[in-house]
Amino acid sequence: MEDHCSHPQRHVLKMEGEGTAAVACGSCTMFAILQKVAGSFTCSNCMLIALLKDKVQQLEERVATLHRIRELELFLEATEHTVSTKEETRDSPEKEAGSPTQEPDIWRNVTQRSRRPRVRSDCLEIHNRFEVLSPSMEEEEQTPFEDLSLITVDQVYEDEQQSQSSGNVQATLERTAHRRTPTRPKRRRVVVIGDSLLRGTEAVICGPDKMSRDVCCLPGAKIQDVTERLQGIIKPTDKYPFLMVHVGTNDTASNSLQKIKRDYEALGRKLKQLNAQIVISSVLPVERRGPGREGKIVEVNNWLRKWCKQERFGFLDHGLQFLEDGLLASDGLHLTKVGRNVFAKNLRNLIRRALN
Repeated sequence: MEDHCSHPQRHVLKMEGEGTAAVACGSCTMFAILQKVAGSFTCSNCMLIALLKDKVQQLEERVATLHRIRELELFLEATEHTVSTKEETRDSPEKEAGSPTQEPDIWRNVTQRSRRPRVRSDCLEIHNRFEVLSPSMEEEEQTPFEDLSLITVDQVYEDEQQSQSSGNVQATLERTAHRRTPTRPKRRRVVVIGDSLLRGTEAVICGPDKMSRDVCCLPGAKIQDVTERLQGIIKPTDKYPFLMVHVGTNDTASNSLQKIKRDYEALGRKLKQLNAQIVISSVLPVERRGPGREGKIVEVNNWLRKWCKQERFGFLDHGLQFLEDGLLASDGLHLTKVGRNVFAKNLRNLIRRALN
């Protein structure tokens, strides 16, 4: 059944028995099914359009306000420029009045000017600003290499950052020197010897100079094994080579602290016969190997630090760096790929520091 409402802007179609009605929107005359019919009806689309119209009107008002503000700013700038120009014009006559009067341009006869006679000094003092070097300076012994009695990992990384910042300059100097000199001086030989923890470090350590650097990895080696192999590794023709030793992890598994000290002392006596620059690397920490072994490693490193200073050997202290996550393998003894890379960079950076 259809029944038209008396309201002029709304048409209602009542549905008998259902309690709903189709109501037409007063703006777009679109029908919508509603539960109850009360007052005028506006659909959601028309409401959104009305809101958009209000927003557009507000934006237009803001744009007009901004235009007025910009016009006022331009007017103020033009006024300020006009005032400053008038002040400069007002000051210029005063300056002209205060300046001395200039004579009118007239013709003048210019004659040759007489030169002043040069004054020559009767006596010229000559003396030598330099003095003869004292005999004490000539006889003073100089240490050609840096003291590496105690180098920490932090110092090694600071040197790496400085070397990277000046790497381009150093490469340019090396190329220039190579062009000027047909023959290069022989480089110092570098040898790194130790246990299985050195496996996989060859590329990082020997990368800068593969001809003069060697890494000797002895899997399962103890301190005595390294002592026995030294004679065949260092050649008599090597002139003051650089030798780094990393060993001791396997000794802490079975040997006592006193036995480890005696083996290090025997190694030191052998190293002194080689006429080389020696650096001892600290024993790396282990995990899940028992508190006794972990405490023994700490005692060995503390003793090594003092012993190396006493014997005038260099000492590279790794500290507790390798106890960080991701550096030790699941067995708690060997290194992961990331840990091996960190270990190799520590050794390489110390070698760079010693050679430079």
